[in-house]
Amino acid sequence: MSLKSLDLNLFQTFEAIYDRGNLTQAAQILNITQPAVSNALHRLRENLDDPLFIHAGRKMNPTPMAQKMIGPVRQALRLLETSIEPEDKFNPATSERTLRLGIGDIGETILLPPLVDLLQKEAPMMKIQALQVPRRSMPKKLALGEVDVAIDIPQLTSSELMYSDLMSDRQVCVVGLKHPLAKTKSLSLEKYLAMSHILVSSRARGGGIVDIELGRLGSTRKIAIRLQHYQAAFHMLQSTDFSLTAPLQLTRMYPCHAFELPLTVPNLEFRLYWHRSSDQVRSNQWLRQQILSAAGVS
Repeated sequence: MSLKSLDLNLFQTFEAIYDRGNLTQAAQILNITQPAVSNALHRLRENLDDPLFIHAGRKMNPTPMAQKMIGPVRQALRLLETSIEPEDKFNPATSERTLRLGIGDIGETILLPPLVDLLQKEAPMMKIQALQVPRRSMPKKLALGEVDVAIDIPQLTSSELMYSDLMSDRQVCVVGLKHPLAKTKSLSLEKYLAMSHILVSSRARGGGIVDIELGRLGSTRKIAIRLQHYQAAFHMLQSTDFSLTAPLQLTRMYPCHAFELPLTVPNLEFRLYWHRSSDQVRSNQWLRQQILSAAGVS
């Protein structure tokens, strides 16, 4: 196969299907009809002699070849975007770029609403795509341009990454409003350890900051359930006697009763990361400033 015989516009469709795993949603992103997406995928399959995506229920899963292609395809499309829209003429008010943020559960809930408000005023034609990327993969994703910036705790280590401190929040213990302790003012360490706890973590094993500090005291807490997202945890508080340790800003968004932790725990810190090659790119600089403003960082 030669690129000379291949319509390069097909790769935009390929990326949209890869991101959404659904032809209808891909069509909505591209602002074309679903038959047009199906036709583009059919042409790409014929040219590459690979199915690229396999139906699994309502989702289309990428084949090994598609997984191999997506990184270089995204990098090439980003390069084309910046070529079409020169950096010295970047205008957020008219730009139609898609901003790709590597961001987790806490950042999505706390930072995205004020960021969206800012972008609707300053860059109404831009789109945001929030991506939850494994920490070990983030430096590579930033280097390839698959992610413009990332928001994470201070554990991303790479000489090619740059960062700004973004926000800091202390953790508190919360229970549902019907919990037996919901009307008490303080929480002793003894009562904290006697509770059944929800642990929110994207990792399959291991504790959190609280568990590290408890270990130093020679204590452990009982983890009743491990979840991936705080939203599910806060909803679960309303129908159980579980407790949850979470950032203070997050707890203010849900109906719950909060206690100061009965032990000293370091604040939860977040940083804004970007790749060194993007440091002087005007659009990336603008995006970073919008995120800092959304976080209240002057």
